[in-house]
Amino acid sequence: MAGLLRSGLTLHTSLMLVHEQAPKQDVPTITRLIAGIEAGQSLSALFRQAQFHPFVPAIVRVGEETGDLADAFSRLGEHYQHRFEWRQKLIQSLIYPVIVAVLMLAVTIFVLYQILPRFESMYLDLGFALPPETQILFAVSARLRETFPSILLGVLSFSCLPFLLKKLAASRYPKASAVMFAIPGLKRVWRIWTSFRLADSIAVLTASGAPLLRALETCEQTAYFSWERKLIRQVKERILSGDTLTEALRAQRVDPMLVHAVRAAEASGDLAGVCRFAAKEFEGDLQRLLQRIVQLVEPMVIIGLGAFVCFLVLAVVLPMLQMVQSI
Repeated sequence: MAGLLRSGLTLHTSLMLVHEQAPKQDVPTITRLIAGIEAGQSLSALFRQAQFHPFVPAIVRVGEETGDLADAFSRLGEHYQHRFEWRQKLIQSLIYPVIVAVLMLAVTIFVLYQILPRFESMYLDLGFALPPETQILFAVSARLRETFPSILLGVLSFSCLPFLLKKLAASRYPKASAVMFAIPGLKRVWRIWTSFRLADSIAVLTASGAPLLRALETCEQTAYFSWERKLIRQVKERILSGDTLTEALRAQRVDPMLVHAVRAAEASGDLAGVCRFAAKEFEGDLQRLLQRIVQLVEPMVIIGLGAFVCFLVLAVVLPMLQMVQSI
C-alpha cells in the first residue's frame, strides 16, 4: 500500500490493486474495505470494524489526519517486518533444543517399551542374579512405564506454560497471573519485555505524528498482560493529572533505563528517536537473555541424554559380563 500510494494512486485504486493480488483468505476482508471506502467511511474505522490489531487503525488514523497515508503504511510495514524478524530469531534459537529434546523423548520411549522389557525377560528366564544397578534400572523402568502417560502430560503442560501465562495474564484473573510472574527470573523478563514494548510502540506512534496520550491509549489496547494495561493506564492518569512522562514512568515498575531515556527525550524534544534507541537496547537485552537460556539448556539436555545412555548401557551389559566371567 505504501508504494502504491506514493506512486500517486488513490486509496480506492490502491485497494483494488491489492484486492487483485491478495490471497483467497484475504479477499473478503479487502472487499469489505473497498465497499466501506466507496460508502464514505474512513479507512481507520474500517480497520477497527474488521478487528485488525489496534496498532493498525491507530497509525492509519494519524495518516488520515496528517494527509500522509503512504507514510503511515510505510511505518506499519517496517514495524511488522521488525516483529516478524524478531519472531523468526526466537524460533531459530529454539529449533535445536527442541529437536534434541524430542529425540531424547523418542529414545526414552523406545528404550522403555521395547529394549528393557526384552532384557528383563531374558535375564529372568536365565535365573541369573542381577547386579544392583540392573535391578534399579528394571525397577525404575517398570515404574516409569506405569506413570509415563502422566509424566508426558506434565511435560506437555510445561511446554504450554508460556501460552498459559499469556492467557492468564490477559484474562480476568490478574492476581493469579501476578503470582506466577512474581518468580524472580520471570519478573526480570517481564520488566524488560514491558519496557521494550512500551518504548517501541511510543516510538512508532509518536514518529507517525500521534499525540502522546493517544499513543498510550493504543499501547494499552495492544498490551498482552493485565498488569501491563494497568501500568499504562496509571501512566496516562498521572500525565492527565499534570505529571511529566518521566515522573509517571518513575512511579511504575519499568526499567530505569526507559525512565532515563524519556527524561533525555523531554530535554531534547525527540521522544520518538530516544524511545526507538531505548527499544533497540531492550531488544538486545532480550536477545542476550534468550541466548543465555538456550546456551544453558543445550548442554543440560545433552549431558542428561549422555548420562542416561551411559547408565543404560552399563546396567544392561554388566550382567552379560558377569555371566561370561562365571563360565
